[in-house]
Amino acid sequence: MKCGLLGAGHFFQYAYVPALNKINSPLAATGILSRDGNKFRDAQRFLRHTLQPFATQEALLASGIKAALILLPNHLHFGAAKQALESGLHVFCEKPLTNTVTDAITLKRVARKSGRVLMADFNQRYLHRNRVLKEIVAENRAGQLLSVHAFHNQDLRGLKSFAALHRDLTGGGVIHNAGIHFINLFLHWFGEVERVSAVFENRALPAECGEDTAHCRFTFRSGLTATLDASLANTVDTSYERVQFLGTDGELTSDLKRSEILYQPRGKRKLKIPCAPEIISDSVFFALNHFEQCTRQSLPPETDVDDFICTLKVVEALTLSAQRGTEVSLREIEDKYAA
Repeated sequence: MKCGLLGAGHFFQYAYVPALNKINSPLAATGILSRDGNKFRDAQRFLRHTLQPFATQEALLASGIKAALILLPNHLHFGAAKQALESGLHVFCEKPLTNTVTDAITLKRVARKSGRVLMADFNQRYLHRNRVLKEIVAENRAGQLLSVHAFHNQDLRGLKSFAALHRDLTGGGVIHNAGIHFINLFLHWFGEVERVSAVFENRALPAECGEDTAHCRFTFRSGLTATLDASLANTVDTSYERVQFLGTDGELTSDLKRSEILYQPRGKRKLKIPCAPEIISDSVFFALNHFEQCTRQSLPPETDVDDFICTLKVVEALTLSAQRGTEVSLREIEDKYAA
């Protein structure tokens, strides 16, 4: 399927180039929105397919492609996705699909009217490790879950400029831009959230970037509680990303970079649960494959616009909790958008 690229920054080179270059990839990037000759040459040098540069989005969308892959800065996602859908194209968009719930609801209407597939790239949903964890939770392999704890840690303090991280562009701080992956996984693993509480901090990054550190607590309708500690200022004790499940029969831990799942049964030795040794580019490849299959079979993607809206409503509830200093019910957020 011929696709057009909108955006070719660092994540494109890091994750999309290896995914698109796989011999068994069902997608071929044939066009790119590029007003910068150097970026176009870099993209062409990395990709195995021949690219044609287009100076405007309108020209790219009308070039005969079947789908748009949107990797632009966050604040441009909504407009680009809306225009692509209205042009009759399928859309695969990096998270966040939009920066606000209102825009996501609008995009849902546009997608429904167009009859085209709209998919948000919550790429971690497509990692084998996280699918195995879903099965473990569903089968109660660690017994009844008592609590879950997730950790995300990055160190962006040394950036020469924080301009690209300003919330006017990104939509928010660490929760909106990084912790959102765990929130999406939580909803996938555990179902609906009933209420949340959060404390947001600015420990190192400018306030214009939104919170750089967050401490969040979730209570699910099932009664399960979970926490998420996330930071862009190197304040969380973990190597990038980790999740811990505490159950009546033992403890499960999983580390993203190590791509492993460890199980410590109560009173027994630690076991390693098999899962594929995958990296982020693998998850993007699997997500793109799923997208192509959905376009071919006219199926809704697993991480569709409804899935994204549910996730962003939780992000909004956490932000409201941090502002108020109190717990927030998801019912309040649902009622806000009920009309």
